[in-house]
Amino acid sequence: LAESNRWYILRDRAREVFTRDIQSIAAKISADIDTDHCRINPKSDLNFSARTVSRQALLNFISSYNRIWFRLALEVLFPINIENYQQMKLSIEQYLIQSTGNTSSPSNDTINSKKNNNNNNKTASAQIRLTIKNLILIIIFLERAKLLRLIDNDPCLYIRESKFKSTKESIDILSRDFISSDTNLIRRLKLAGYEPIYRQTSLDEYNYLITNTENKLFDDLKDGIRLTRCAQILLSSINEQVAKFDLSTKLKCPVVNLVHKLLNIDQAFELLQTYGHVNLNGM
Repeated sequence: LAESNRWYILRDRAREVFTRDIQSIAAKISADIDTDHCRINPKSDLNFSARTVSRQALLNFISSYNRIWFRLALEVLFPINIENYQQMKLSIEQYLIQSTGNTSSPSNDTINSKKNNNNNNKTASAQIRLTIKNLILIIIFLERAKLLRLIDNDPCLYIRESKFKSTKESIDILSRDFISSDTNLIRRLKLAGYEPIYRQTSLDEYNYLITNTENKLFDDLKDGIRLTRCAQILLSSINEQVAKFDLSTKLKCPVVNLVHKLLNIDQAFELLQTYGHVNLNGM
């Protein structure tokens, strides 16, 4: 129950962020992708029905995101409550791929009438446009949510195996797979007031796990990255500023030589001396 309450509080905060920071951008993107303007054009041959290349590309794109972040985005965009992975798969199918049940979306009659018109004009249907629009909004919202560290333990936004590790790269892949070549999506998004900035680094994906066995523990604590992170966690309880430090600007990751190892250990010692008042002279 406590975990559910924490999630509901997080979701409420995320919806406030969307309304405050994304809503105005979303309105401009909606206008650009609408069939009346067609400034953002999905590919005319897109088809997200079962066993199509487009559908598989979409599912691959979605699966590149950390599930907890993508779940948050779905619950912010749509009136749903996702309890498990099976519900998440159904929600993606119902609300994102098919784009049904969205209270802010066009009515079914409107969509059907626009589908008929678009068939003659060889442009993507209103249904496809709605799916692409929602996907763009998810990308933009998740960048903002990640930068604000809305989720307390701040998990990675993308999985390790993802083919893209930045918002810019995700938009490039979305453009390549789903957007017509006559649309410069990055430019349209900039005109709407959005510019991608987030990038996931090797340090973000670093495995900080320390093994609690005698031999392995000694090796783990010789790792300057782990040691610095441990120092940051320990010292953040007595100095809130330490918790906000961006270690990525100082730590060397990936570590490719002995110099990098020593520089990383120096960062841990610097934290301990400066904020923990630990005397490490002579080490």
